[in-house]
Amino acid sequence: MKADLTLVREPTDRTLPPSIFVPAERPPHRPVGRYIQVRIHSEEDAEAVRRVNLPLHLLTAKRVTDLGYPIRFPTRLVVARSLLPIVESKLGTIPFASENAARSPRPEDVAVAMLRFDMIGARALLDRNPRWELAYLTRRIWEEDLGRRATFVRFFDVLPLVPKEGEALDRASLERKLRKNSAGTGF
Repeated sequence: MKADLTLVREPTDRTLPPSIFVPAERPPHRPVGRYIQVRIHSEEDAEAVRRVNLPLHLLTAKRVTDLGYPIRFPTRLVVARSLLPIVESKLGTIPFASENAARSPRPEDVAVAMLRFDMIGARALLDRNPRWELAYLTRRIWEEDLGRRATFVRFFDVLPLVPKEGEALDRASLERKLRKNSAGTGF
């Protein structure tokens, strides 16, 4: 059995680019109203999809650097899990359970996304941004089921309500990795 997921165009929506939005079959002489796939092959395509208010955003190295962790990595696409079956992308994708977080990410959501591919980087972001809303970050870690990854880099040192699952680095090893990771960055 296969789930049927389509996007429905509202009458107020402008014409959608056919290179990005793949229309579903339609009865003759009827306007295109349903789309069965969203193809995102570049950052420009992702921005076009964002303008239609779909729950996704780009995670760029510049965004992470602006939060205090200088890093270079290929741009990744953060997509709401509900939209994942119809999104085809050449960019690496990071699924998010929360559509609101995928549509309008807060700085804490960047750390949650970073936990998927750079746990030390996520911990560095946490350490370098002491004014983050910690209750929100804790809730997002629970929602995304990232307790094991958060435990590995000792998020529980800062967030006492984060689930402790699996093994954690000892403090000395974590400090060594963070120090090695920040060498030459000025942070």
